[in-house]
Amino acid sequence: MIRLTPFLWTGPVGSGHPIGFVFSQKEWIIMATEPLDTLKLIAKRLARAQQLPHIAALEIVACEAGKSNWRSLAEAYKQGWRPSPQKLESLKANIGTQSVPGARKNASPHGLGEGLVFSRCVPDHVEPLEADEIHGELDGHTFYLVGSEYSVAFGSQGWEIELEQAPSAKPKVRRVGLRAKSATALDPVFIERATKLLTIRARRMHAEIASDWPRRSTQPDHKGRALHPLGRGLSAEWHCLHCDGTHDGNTMAKNLWHCPDCGASPIDIFREPFFDVIEPSV
Repeated sequence: MIRLTPFLWTGPVGSGHPIGFVFSQKEWIIMATEPLDTLKLIAKRLARAQQLPHIAALEIVACEAGKSNWRSLAEAYKQGWRPSPQKLESLKANIGTQSVPGARKNASPHGLGEGLVFSRCVPDHVEPLEADEIHGELDGHTFYLVGSEYSVAFGSQGWEIELEQAPSAKPKVRRVGLRAKSATALDPVFIERATKLLTIRARRMHAEIASDWPRRSTQPDHKGRALHPLGRGLSAEWHCLHCDGTHDGNTMAKNLWHCPDCGASPIDIFREPFFDVIEPSV
């Protein structure tokens, strides 16, 4: 059984607008009588987080447990082999992040070269891009990188670049220091490299969201039907309350149920369209 602790999802930092209920990835607890059942649940959660086929997730979990593939793991289990409690705890703790080596997809800051140096991470026992708070230097400029369930932000030189929750979100640059130079004075190459690092970090945020949703919310069926993560049913067509946009199930699943046109959150996405009611003239 998986116990998920709900919390109110309040949208991007500072918005103050409640947009629904999700489940905290950090609060999930697996309670299974058999280690094999626990491994299956871990694989299921990994498949959601990384949007992988279930069989691929099983293979990754098997490799992380020390076996060449899931079939060999199952055979070894029949013969009495069991994963250590420490290995199970490690796998449970890392699902939904980029921490499972076999599941990492572009988690390394590839292409940023020697100009990137990490100096401090919080917490300090994880890989830099798995930390909640990162400090370092990029091309000689000190920076910080922070993230939550709602957005990630890169700060340097009195400016901050923010990416909100939707994968389609565009970076926003805003001044956070009174003595910050003008936006036109910022090195565009530096901004591009900083945004690349920010985008890599955002993948962890996306994975954590997907891992808490039903699998069909991020993996539509063969008919293109996707399941709304807030319990609004299964459909191949979805409509945005804010902009009246219409999108298919694959598009919504790929963009984590944010409208690709206006960025509206999942609570504003419905199976049925909305029409303006025109009052009859008297």
